[in-house]
Amino acid sequence: MNRPDIFAHHSSEWKARIANAHTIMLVTHVNPDGDAIGSLLGLLSALPQITNARIIPVIQQPIPAYLAWLPDVEKSIALDATSTWPNPDLIIAVDCASRDRLGGIHTKHHDAMQHTSMIQIDHHATNTQFAVQNLIIPQACATCEIITEFLPYLGVTITAGIATPLLLGIMTDTQSFQIYDTRAETLQLGAKLFAAGADHHQIVQKVFRSTRLDALQLATKVLSEMTVAGPIVWAAVSREMLAAHQASDDESDEALHMLQRIDGFEIIMLIKEREQGVKISLRSRHVIVADVAKKHGGGGHAHAAGINLPNHTIASAAALLLPDLHALCTDSSASTNHSA
Repeated sequence: MNRPDIFAHHSSEWKARIANAHTIMLVTHVNPDGDAIGSLLGLLSALPQITNARIIPVIQQPIPAYLAWLPDVEKSIALDATSTWPNPDLIIAVDCASRDRLGGIHTKHHDAMQHTSMIQIDHHATNTQFAVQNLIIPQACATCEIITEFLPYLGVTITAGIATPLLLGIMTDTQSFQIYDTRAETLQLGAKLFAAGADHHQIVQKVFRSTRLDALQLATKVLSEMTVAGPIVWAAVSREMLAAHQASDDESDEALHMLQRIDGFEIIMLIKEREQGVKISLRSRHVIVADVAKKHGGGGHAHAAGINLPNHTIASAAALLLPDLHALCTDSSASTNHSA
């Protein structure tokens, strides 16, 4: 089924569910990135065109500094164990591959969520189809790409306020249209949002040209200690490093961006030490790293995936994942040689 048919198929039920709701809660995944917050804020601005329902945007803290400037981000709330459940009639999840990725919302308000109708939009290939209606397009570069295409089917006109967060989400998830899965249609959608009044200048300045000196020094330190393992290059960010450079967790991603610029490696891995366990970011040029991520309880995109390992150290996580990543490269090489 092509995208217009998919959107037409989903739009009637979305319209009915939105029309029947008095309170709508928007949610996304923990440790939100540009696509997550862009998707949520894009819908927050779009829904008032088609409903008078109360809309509650939920973003789990902390909000990354490079996204804190977005209009309406201050309207979001965080739900924790002491929060009163707002009793929505409808929950719309965006850019979230599974219920457990909703973090505290899922763990602390599980029973309430179980009794609330939920629909979702996502582009992760590892999505578990956890809602009553699932608009999932893994071929899309970003969830914001899907929302940009889908909104007209709901009767929404994309304004500048809607366009800015959606363009930001597309640009961050495609690394300014650099990732390999970027399609011509993605560029066309970016142009459509630009024409609608998206604040491209602010996106560029706040997201791509506002790295603090401390964050760059942290990235330099991380790269100075990177390890080369055949077709894989990996590095680690310890909590001690973060403290020494007074850098936030999201600022440590600058090291990941710099690792990706190194030519000649198939897989890039960054391991971040957390208060409990580690978080792993995987990037690849050709092989499907999402397969390894899924094996270890993670998920994501084919060439950009992540894993949380709450019971591992940096060293044990590397020991666990490197054999699988080497096997992935070996299998890919064997397959390529055989087909030749």
